[in-house]
Amino acid sequence: MTQSPASKSDRLVHLDVLRGLAVLGLLFARFPAKGGSSLVLEHPDILGWSAGEQGIWLFNSVMVDDAMRGLFALLFGVSLWMMTGPREDRSLVPTWTGYLARTAGLFVFGLVFHVILLAEASDILHVYALAACVALILSRLDARLLVLGGIGGFVLLAAHDFMGDISTAPVTPEALAQAASAHEAGYFAHIAQSIRDFQSWSLSTGIVWKCLEAGSYMLLGLGLFRIGFFTKLSNETLALTTAATYGIGLAVCGGVAISLAAGGFMESVKAHFLTTLGKPFIVIGHAAIIMLLMRGRFMNIVLSGILAPVGRMALTLYLAGSAMALFAFTGAGLGLGPFDRYEITGLAALGSVGLILGARAWLSAFNQGPFEWALRVWSQTSGRFLVSILPGMRLQNA
Repeated sequence: MTQSPASKSDRLVHLDVLRGLAVLGLLFARFPAKGGSSLVLEHPDILGWSAGEQGIWLFNSVMVDDAMRGLFALLFGVSLWMMTGPREDRSLVPTWTGYLARTAGLFVFGLVFHVILLAEASDILHVYALAACVALILSRLDARLLVLGGIGGFVLLAAHDFMGDISTAPVTPEALAQAASAHEAGYFAHIAQSIRDFQSWSLSTGIVWKCLEAGSYMLLGLGLFRIGFFTKLSNETLALTTAATYGIGLAVCGGVAISLAAGGFMESVKAHFLTTLGKPFIVIGHAAIIMLLMRGRFMNIVLSGILAPVGRMALTLYLAGSAMALFAFTGAGLGLGPFDRYEITGLAALGSVGLILGARAWLSAFNQGPFEWALRVWSQTSGRFLVSILPGMRLQNA
C-alpha cells in the first residue's frame, strides 16, 4: 500500500485527531444498544439508573450521541474542499469526476460492508455519499453562504422534529423480550433484518432528513474551513469559541436531557427539536477545544500520538467498531451481555484502547488503512475511466 498523494508534512494533524476522536466516540454511542438493549435509545434508564449511571448517560447524551456522527460529517466537508477546491495543478472535470467516483465507492462500501456484512442498517457511509454530491455542487459558493446554508439546514431539521411525534412507547415485558430475541438471533438473521430495515428506511422520507443533517454539517465544515476556522484562529478566539459553543450546546442539549429524564422519558431526547438545534454547537465546541489543546506542545504530542493514527484509518476503524459491537454482543458472535451502563462504558473504553493499539501497529508497517487504500484505488481507477469517456471537457481551474 502506497502513501496517499498528500505527504505527512501536508496533513493537518489536528483534523486526524478530530477524526480519531469521532471514531472512538462512536464506540461509546453504539455499545449501549448493542451490549444492553435496543430499547435504551428511547429509555436510557433500563440499563441502570444509579447516580453514577445517570451521570454517564447525561455526558453521553450531550457530548457523544449524534455529536460524533456530526463531527465526522463536519470533517467530511473539510476534506471535500481539500480534495476538490481550486488549485493550479487541478482541472475541474477530472477533480470532480474523481471525487464523485470516490463517493460512489463510499456508497458501495457502506452498502456491502456495513449494511450487509456487518448487519447495521443505520449506516452513515451511504448517507454521506449522497449528501456529498450536493455539497460538491454548492462547494464553490461564498464561504459565508455555505455557513448560512448549514445553519438553515438545521433550522429545517428542527422544524421537522418540532412537528413530529416524539413520544416514546412504554417499556413492557413483551417489548423487552422481543428486543432480546432479535438481539440473540444468529448472524444471517441479523443480515436479513438489516436489509429489511435498510430498504424500509431508504424508501421513506427518513433518508431525506438524514442526508439533510449530514449535508448541513458538510456545508458548515466547508464554510468554516474556507474562512480559516481550522487553520487561522488565534488561541484567544479558539478559547472564546469553545466557551460560547459549549455554553450554548450544554445549556440546550443538557436542559432537554435533564427535563425529559425527570419526566420519565415520555419523549425521545434524541428526536427533540432543541437537541437538533443544540448539537451543532457541541460539535463545533469539540473541534475548537481540540485545536486549542493542540496549541500546547505537550497536549499536541499526546493527542497526536493517541488519536491521529486512529483518524488516519477512520474508515477502516469505523467498520471495525461496528464489527466489534456485532460479534461481541449479539447472537451473530459471542452473544456477551446484556451489560449495565458501567460495564458497557468500561467495554467501550477497552475497545478504544484496542483500536488505538491496532492503528499504531498497522501504520508502523503501512501508510494507510486497508479500506482507505481500497477506496483510493477505486477512486483513481474509476475516476480516470470516467474522464476518458468525457472528451473535450477538461476545463482548467474553473
